[in-house]
Amino acid sequence: MNENISAISKDIQHRAYMLYWNEQQTEYLTLNTILLSIFLLIGVPGNLAVIFVYQFRLSKKTNGRYFIVPLAWVDTVALLISGAYNLIQNTRHVIFPGFGVCKVLKYLSYVTISTSLYLLCVIAIQRYLKICRPFKRQMNLTWRRRSVMICVLISVVLYIPLLLYYGPVEIMNPYFNVTGCQCSKLPGSQTKLKWLKIFQGFWFIVSCGDVILITILYTLITKVIIKNARKMKHVERKDRSDPKIQIIMQPSSGANKPETATPNTEGLGMPTKSGQHNAAFKISLMFMTISIVGFLAFLPSWTLIVIETNHPLFWKNLSSVSFHVCLVLRRMYMVNHLCNPFIYGVFDTAFRVEVKKLFG
Repeated sequence: MNENISAISKDIQHRAYMLYWNEQQTEYLTLNTILLSIFLLIGVPGNLAVIFVYQFRLSKKTNGRYFIVPLAWVDTVALLISGAYNLIQNTRHVIFPGFGVCKVLKYLSYVTISTSLYLLCVIAIQRYLKICRPFKRQMNLTWRRRSVMICVLISVVLYIPLLLYYGPVEIMNPYFNVTGCQCSKLPGSQTKLKWLKIFQGFWFIVSCGDVILITILYTLITKVIIKNARKMKHVERKDRSDPKIQIIMQPSSGANKPETATPNTEGLGMPTKSGQHNAAFKISLMFMTISIVGFLAFLPSWTLIVIETNHPLFWKNLSSVSFHVCLVLRRMYMVNHLCNPFIYGVFDTAFRVEVKKLFG
């Protein structure tokens, strides 16, 4: 009887120490928890508004807008999964719940993040064909749908090895003499860790290759946009100097008033063609901005992943201020999933008008 009471007492004491230890870590990570909550509160409603407006309120005839809805869905899921994983890491830092939760959240976080990145690459290819190869074969609706599925499939397959290398890891607190649980890289032999570095290096190369391809394509697109803008300016100057569209003085009843001759350009299709070019260029600039912001958001995370992989004690050796700064930079990739609605609002007038109607 006394032995049972003693065992129960020790168990209660152990749980109390664990909760106290976890509470200390939670308080230490409070600022980051607040930041993650702000990311979710801004990003999730913003992406849902994008999905609603582009799916139900705007014309679907513009093929340049096709990828906006799939990208918004991926960003929404990525925010929810990454946000849930990081918030659990902050609030249950040493009592992470469950073997499966750790593996699944970690895996899905990488899958959704990479899917978003690959979609940006597909969008860059589509814009390149539209702007730089307008008279050659374009991506039809079937291929646009297939490309989205291919991006998801590649991400799902590519990160399967992650399930083998991440899971619950025991962590010891010598002060309280208790053992906690974190979601982290599983300990293993040097061979196993070597393979993990190889996989991470491969994932890093694929991501960098994706970014390099996006950069090359948008560089070519920018050159064409600048070239066409100069041509349009030249045409406008030529039109202004054309005597057929100059102001013609005609007598009118009571007084001589200048009248402007309005040339009939609708038959030539000039305004419509110019408007189509401007719309295509504007959409390309919009997606280019999204890609640049995405790259800037991913860059700190990639850098810190490389550092922590090669220096396992990196986080433990940081001061308090350095730790919090590096933690924000490590999770900066979430900005890529929440900023797109604001970029659409800047570049797409129709979207901005519909959002004002929706929330007005």
